[in-house]
Amino acid sequence: MAEINDLAQKLLELDEDELEAMIGMRSQSQSRSGVSGETDDSLDSLEEDIDTVPKGGLNDFLNAGKDFFAPINAQAYKYLCSDIDKDSELGKALSTVMSDKTTEAAAKVTAFLSPVLVTQFALPQALAVLIGTLIVKKVAKGASDFTCSNWKKSLEGEAAA
Repeated sequence: MAEINDLAQKLLELDEDELEAMIGMRSQSQSRSGVSGETDDSLDSLEEDIDTVPKGGLNDFLNAGKDFFAPINAQAYKYLCSDIDKDSELGKALSTVMSDKTTEAAAKVTAFLSPVLVTQFALPQALAVLIGTLIVKKVAKGASDFTCSNWKKSLEGEAAA
C-alpha cells in the first residue's frame, strides 16, 4: 500500500486534464491490447508515464479519458455511497482521513479506492490508481472533504457540463 500512496502523491500534483488524458491513454492502450495482454499495467510503468504526460495535443486522449472516467465515477459513487453516509463507519473514516487536508491524506484515500476499483469494476491496477486519484481530486476540490455529498455534487456538476 505504501507504493500506491507514494504514486498517488505524485499523481495528485497533476491537474485534472492531465489525469483524464492519462486515463484516456491507458484505456485506449488496454482496449488495443485486447486479449493479447501486451499492455504494461504495472505501477512502475504508471510512474514512468507521469514524467512523460504530453502537455499539448491531448484532445483525443482527454476526450477518451473523460468518456472512460464518467461512467466509472458514477458507478463507484453508487457502489461506495449507497452504504456510506456521514454516520457510517466508512464514511467517518474517509472524512477523518481527508480532514487533514494534505496530499498524504488524499493519497491514503486514493490507496483505499484503488483496490475497490480493481475488484468491483475489473480495472487494471494502474488505471484504478489514476481513476482513484481523479475521484479524490474532484471530490475534495473546494471543500477539501471527501464525503459522499461532495461526491454527489461533483457528479452533478459533470452532468451539467
